[in-house]
Amino acid sequence: MVNVDVIGDIISVCIGDEAITVPYKKKAFEKLSSLANQANASETLDEYNSYVDKILGKVSKYTPSPSDLVTTQTDWLVYNEMTQEYFLAVDGKAVTTLAMPQSLVDRIFESIEKGIDFMPVVKLWTRFLRNPFLQKKGKDFADRFADFVNMKYVHPQMYNEYIEERGYSEEVATRLATIYQIKITQEGLLNGYKVSTEVLHKYDAETGEKVDRYKRTFNVNTGEIESEGLPEFVEDRLFQPAIMGTSGDAFYCGEDLGHFIKVGKAHSLVSWDQVNTNDNVICVPGLHIGGLYYINNYSGEIHNVFVDPMHIGAIPNSTDGAIRCKQYFVHSSLAGVNGSMYHSSTYAAFTDQEWKGMRKAAALKAKEEAACNDVVLEIYEAIS
Repeated sequence: MVNVDVIGDIISVCIGDEAITVPYKKKAFEKLSSLANQANASETLDEYNSYVDKILGKVSKYTPSPSDLVTTQTDWLVYNEMTQEYFLAVDGKAVTTLAMPQSLVDRIFESIEKGIDFMPVVKLWTRFLRNPFLQKKGKDFADRFADFVNMKYVHPQMYNEYIEERGYSEEVATRLATIYQIKITQEGLLNGYKVSTEVLHKYDAETGEKVDRYKRTFNVNTGEIESEGLPEFVEDRLFQPAIMGTSGDAFYCGEDLGHFIKVGKAHSLVSWDQVNTNDNVICVPGLHIGGLYYINNYSGEIHNVFVDPMHIGAIPNSTDGAIRCKQYFVHSSLAGVNGSMYHSSTYAAFTDQEWKGMRKAAALKAKEEAACNDVVLEIYEAIS
């Protein structure tokens, strides 16, 4: 007895107690079903076996090789019908054996359907493929990254406006007020958030005495505060991490090593040894940044930061937590007004230069060890 069924996007062919599956295609299903009907109507064993042989031949023809990839709506992705996975491609050719997480694929195809530029997602994934821990951590790390990028957040101000001012139902208000917690720049950087505490004191250069960093001014007639004495631009103000303060490992703020945060500066640890890259632990060493839900759990000044995915060391909570990284760039702050503009393209170019150095070092190491991992080496040639 031969049975041919369809389960989802798979055709199952059962011959006695043996089963074979192939990807669903209408013509394949129709042909296999026809042969199965003829086999089941056979009057002799030889006739039955001849149809079984034909079925097996067709199944072999319809079964793609694990290396067979088909093009998609974009030349940047190819699809493996057997594994149902998508891979980053250049000119229709896969450049990595690590599949792109399905949620990122869905975002790309949704963007194509709606006529939205999907290249930021492609560039985001390309930058993540540069991550030095991806080879070791593999698919789980990639899935955590995709989940973090796709985190949603119901914006409370928008939600309340839809409920109170427009009279929408909770369900409608929730749908309309839902946004991504983390943004993606045109260059494929993450645009996230950092919470800090402003440093409102300084030390007298001669006595070492702790004094106010800024001085209020008052109206001489009314005694009312006229100014908090803050600098005009936020770049001239000083901050430090909200939780760690001056404890933990010192990090660079521009060229200065310490525990301070300033707008318009890249912040980086001296080495990866100072980042705990275990995805299963929290509150451990590393530079922490997060999404909108995460920063709501802390009080302090909120900064907007760029993070290159290659600088992410750990993603302990990919639904509403923070990531630990080696480096980020503070491009603005809700605490004050910028004196200059800091474009994501400038910081992306900066990390690209850093990547070139990493690429050279890794290529030399791979050559010395005579061990090529295509997740890294093919990307070197095809993407960078």
